[in-house]
Amino acid sequence: MTLHLVRDIKDIGRFKEILTVLLQEGLGYYLGKSKLKSHLPWHHRVKPTLPINQLEDQAVRIRKACEKLGPTFVKLGQLLSLRPDLVPHEYSAELEKLQDTVPSFSYSKAKKIIEADLGKPIDKLFKSFEKKPFASASIAQVHKAVLYNGKKVAVKVRRPGIETTINEDLDILFFIAHKLEKHIKKLRRFRPTQVVKEFALWTRRELNLVHEATAATRLKELLKDNDDIIIPFIYKDHSSKRVLTMELIEGVKLDDFTQITKWKVSRKKLANIYFLSILEQALLHGFFHADPHPANIFVNKKGKLIFLDFGIMGELSIIDRKKVIKFINSIPEEDAEKSFAIIASLAKKLGDADMAAFKQDALPLLLSVYNQSLQDESIGNALYKVMGMGAKHGVVFDPNHILMAKAIYQAEGLGLMINPSFKVADGLHDFAEEYLEMEFSPKNIALYAQKMFYKNKNLLEELPEHILNIIHRLENPQPDQLSQTQLHELEQKIEDTHSFHSKSLLVVVLSVLFVFLLYMEGRTHILGIPLSIIVFGVLVVVLGYNYLKKRGEEGWKIE
Repeated sequence: MTLHLVRDIKDIGRFKEILTVLLQEGLGYYLGKSKLKSHLPWHHRVKPTLPINQLEDQAVRIRKACEKLGPTFVKLGQLLSLRPDLVPHEYSAELEKLQDTVPSFSYSKAKKIIEADLGKPIDKLFKSFEKKPFASASIAQVHKAVLYNGKKVAVKVRRPGIETTINEDLDILFFIAHKLEKHIKKLRRFRPTQVVKEFALWTRRELNLVHEATAATRLKELLKDNDDIIIPFIYKDHSSKRVLTMELIEGVKLDDFTQITKWKVSRKKLANIYFLSILEQALLHGFFHADPHPANIFVNKKGKLIFLDFGIMGELSIIDRKKVIKFINSIPEEDAEKSFAIIASLAKKLGDADMAAFKQDALPLLLSVYNQSLQDESIGNALYKVMGMGAKHGVVFDPNHILMAKAIYQAEGLGLMINPSFKVADGLHDFAEEYLEMEFSPKNIALYAQKMFYKNKNLLEELPEHILNIIHRLENPQPDQLSQTQLHELEQKIEDTHSFHSKSLLVVVLSVLFVFLLYMEGRTHILGIPLSIIVFGVLVVVLGYNYLKKRGEEGWKIE
């Protein structure tokens, strides 16, 4: 790919401004190596510059340059702070310090955007509207307002001209990234142009507030049964691409411990709620808030958590969620090889990866986790750092995996900040119980059985009458008349239906038995698992074995 300065960059003046700021922050050596210095005035070109050997020093200078260069670069820095797989760890750690606070724009501009997008005068949309915003950031600012139904709302208005500004800066960033990747060999493993592509994708999504509205609504639905979490309601008829109106919920930032103490909210309970909420989102539902720092999470007087700002969300497939849970479960086993294999299985691209070197770097980190006590271990930190070191070995992970690991890592750290005696192991234990309860609850398995019945409804119509009678007896049981003898009789009748030997029939029969077991279930549990589920599992194995054995015997007879 060949880029041309005049053709690919719309604002040459802005391009030179960016290079000048990078030079002022002591990064001129890298401008020279990447042939970018030639675009600066001659007195800057002849000025000698030296490399910065320490990654920490490089990171500080890059952070300062981002702060000077405005919204696009602040957003880029914030994304990189979440992604140690895209930049060295020292960079991501330093860029976490970036503050996304900029001066607000005028009420007249906000009013113009609201009226243009929503198609009505502002006084017809809102009963009252505060002209001064109570929050202002690089992408948007937020005003308090009241709807005509009396509901208090927060109205997020996108900054005027921000889309054009960011798009022009993205063109410049692509040009700079291409030069860095072409001329500085050491940077190629971090794929600068790919970083900018990914940043462009995330940022353009964030610019469209419809995406944020959709994400908030989806997360609210997923967490509707969690009484400790509040997701603001979105007023879609008062929202658009540039305007987002949501329920206003009063509270303080998660790290405002002075006010939290005044409200007599238990910090111990709060830490646990926060930690479990992140695990629930990421590993139970597979859709999670990917930037859960204190500025995006508030606490109300009742100790409930309020999640805000849904611009950066992550998503995990069921398969990947189960892999992460397997990784967590592998830590107590102290089997570094197994833990590493699970992480490696999450990689989306191996290509020319040096897996031997990646493994050599990862194993000591995993072993260091094992050497800590279970009370102090940082599983999220291990997962996050191992994934982060993959880039330098050519191992590429899906962005959602990195965001998930970062979210869990942040949850561990912030949990300890909220409650210094917070124990990660206790939090994981509580999550394990919640996971088992959700994954293996009779309700969920019954729903699965119901789906199987529906899927095989045509087969059900062909079942012999005595099987239908069995189902009828299970659906309409007579109290105190079901016994172990009757269960044996039902099993015997089911065995007599040997002519129905398809896999679909096996699923239906097992489902019938399971419904019966649910009816028989009392309060007896083994290791926290209902007895019916254990018996059902045994039945699956036994009947499955008999089925396969019978099929084998039939095959032998034919031969």
